[in-house]
Formats: sequence, C-alpha cells, structure tokens
Amino acid sequence: MKPKFWFAIAATAVVLGLLVTLVTVFSTGTGPRGYVAKHYTRAERLDRPGDDDNRAYTSRKAPSRVANSVAQAWEPITQYTNETGVYLRYNDDAVIVQPRKRGSVIHVMDLDQAYRHYHHVVGGAWGWTSPHGRSFRGGGPGSGK
Repeated sequence: MKPKFWFAIAATAVVLGLLVTLVTVFSTGTGPRGYVAKHYTRAERLDRPGDDDNRAYTSRKAPSRVANSVAQAWEPITQYTNETGVYLRYNDDAVIVQPRKRGSVIHVMDLDQAYRHYHHVVGGAWGWTSPHGRSFRGGGPGSGK
C-alpha cells in the first residue's frame, strides 16, 4: 500500500481520537460545576430565582465536608467560611455550601452573580473592593481608564 494511504488512515484516527476526547470532556463536565453535578443531588426547586446560571444541589453531609470534597477535587482561588456557610471562589464560578436541615444546599453560580448576591458576606474576603465584582484599575496616566 502507498504511504499516502497510511497517512490518511493515521490522520483519520487522530481526528476521531480528538473528537472522542472532546465529547467526553464536554459531556461529563469539568471544573467545580461538573464535580458538584456528578456527586450531589440536583434540587431545581432551590435554584435562585432570576439567575439562569445558578444550579442548586443537596447533600446529607455537613457543609464543611461538602466544601472540603469540592475543594480537594478543584482547588478554589479563595475560600471563605463563616457561620452561614462555605464560599468557594473559582475563575468563573462560585460554589456556596450552606447548612440545610440535615445536610447542605450547594449553589453553583456565575462568579459575578455570586458576588452580587453574597457581597455582604464575602465583600472583603474574595479580594474585590467594588460592589459589582470588578477590581479597581488604578488612577495614574495610561492605567486603562
């Protein structure tokens, strides 16, 4: 057989392998969203109204155990804990784990929405100073004003 034939077969195999990998990654979900969706029970009735990106889940475990599990699987940029719950900050998402009856409710939401909703709790802990989840850009000449 000709070398072109083998090259075509190899290229086809590589493309198929890449497609299978991409489908697997995107269908199973990655990051904290995928982890929470895979390991906890979906609770649509607990989604925050007005936030289409929010997903609520429940667990029979205590908030600290749930948050530790998520944080071990996906290391947060920042973690803040107080009596109201555990607040995990990631690049684009936030995972908020709060006590609920005999267990926890877990909210996975867009980072900006989480900051707006929980600003009173995480205001200084997540590293932002403005109430809209945006960092101060400075004030000198040429600083991007």
